[in-house]
Amino acid sequence: MSYKVIARKYRPQNFEEVIGQDHITKTISKSISQGRVAHAYLFSGPHGVGKTSLARIIAKALNCKEGPTDKPCGKCSSCEAITSGTPLDVIEVDGASNRGIENIRSIIENVRISPVGGKYKVYIIDEVHQITNEAFNALLKTLEEPPPHVVFILATTEATKILPTIRSRCQQYTFKLLSLDDMILILKSILSKETIEYDNEAIFLIAKESRGSVRDAETILEKMIAYTADKKSIKAEDVIAIIGSNNFGYIKKFFDCLISGDKKEYFLFIKSMFEKALEPKTFMNDLIEYMRIVLMMKSGIDDIKILEIPESERTDIVPFCNHFNDQEIEKILEHILNVEERIRVASQPKTIFEMRMLLLLDMNNLMSPINTLSSNNNMQSANDKIKNNIGANQTNQLEKQDSPIDNMTANTDDKKILFYRKILSFIEVQSPAVYSLLSQGKAMSSAGAVLIVELPDSIYEAVTEDKRINELVQKAISNATSNKNVHINFRKSEEPNDVLDKLKNTLGATEVD
Repeated sequence: MSYKVIARKYRPQNFEEVIGQDHITKTISKSISQGRVAHAYLFSGPHGVGKTSLARIIAKALNCKEGPTDKPCGKCSSCEAITSGTPLDVIEVDGASNRGIENIRSIIENVRISPVGGKYKVYIIDEVHQITNEAFNALLKTLEEPPPHVVFILATTEATKILPTIRSRCQQYTFKLLSLDDMILILKSILSKETIEYDNEAIFLIAKESRGSVRDAETILEKMIAYTADKKSIKAEDVIAIIGSNNFGYIKKFFDCLISGDKKEYFLFIKSMFEKALEPKTFMNDLIEYMRIVLMMKSGIDDIKILEIPESERTDIVPFCNHFNDQEIEKILEHILNVEERIRVASQPKTIFEMRMLLLLDMNNLMSPINTLSSNNNMQSANDKIKNNIGANQTNQLEKQDSPIDNMTANTDDKKILFYRKILSFIEVQSPAVYSLLSQGKAMSSAGAVLIVELPDSIYEAVTEDKRINELVQKAISNATSNKNVHINFRKSEEPNDVLDKLKNTLGATEVD
């Protein structure tokens, strides 16, 4: 006997064996048991979730010698013919290769012929969305009023491409991707019948990789059985060897770098990542997916079936979740999304990735722009409150001591610079020419929510008189903060512009003949 692949060998043969589509199987099986058989069904949904399998089960239920019945016997000649794929009264049509009006006319002529052995002729048209509009229109009348012995079952992955007039004449059912639990149940059932041992993490990885498609899961399982034929046991490392790693090892190393803040460790991580030819875009996509899992874990979700990661990965993510608070996690994710957007269109994505992701090692780089500009006012008001609440003698004593407010002021300049850099980062993407001008500016001070930036005398007028530049700056501010009071004022730099003048001032030189 020729070998039969797993997807065909373990195809569901009755309504009870179809897993994950209860909302459809229960409705159709009950309607058949009550004699309420529709003349046309439309099955839509992702690939590999059971559309064609259920269509064949319906054909079996209608043509079983006990039927129409919701429990086909599976033993009569009709059931056995459908199971073996050689039925006379079940006609399967590939819509992709039979999409023209001539093909549909052939179906229309044949529907008049009575079934040979069963009670119904069942037409299963797969990938029906590929049929042309003209062919659909030709089928319309027959689909609406077929002979009483004919049932149409249309299957598609793209229901929106089917004419509304066709959809309105069918009972429509939407198939869904299977859950992780359902997929694991199916895989374990197959392995049990094949008498092959496995570990739970291996099955978990296969189920996750299939992304809800039974056919994909069975195809991966087929490869795993062949790969492990000598030991009759499937382990997690075997699955990783076949389907590849999900790069979690690099994700963990990156998380460790963020926790330690060690730049040397970070650059060693970058080196190993590039040596393994892991592209920044691929890593960023994986990182965003795991940041989603981090947010779920921070929200209290701990079930690996909901997180869709193995137990070992969840354990490795816990230190990262515990190290950063919710606000810091949000800032990290925002920065990662910004970097991902930049490297997507960058000519040198590796350089952009390496330099921009380095900023995550210091959370001060991700401080809030609103707090940046309001820091002076907040510190001044805090200082005033302290002085108002204590006596004069205590005030004098306090002024002699190192004030924590003064210590905070030492970091204020850095915060202004970081905010201005954030503005420049936005402008660089929008207009490199404007960026080249404004990057010569220097954030000097703030007055309330206004940041003062000094520009060289040579470009000051060009910047301040160009309305387009001012509009772009305001757009950058709106992108950085929701505070509408935040503005940037440019002024001429008091420092000498010319290089020769700077040298003269530095050296205290005077001109000689």
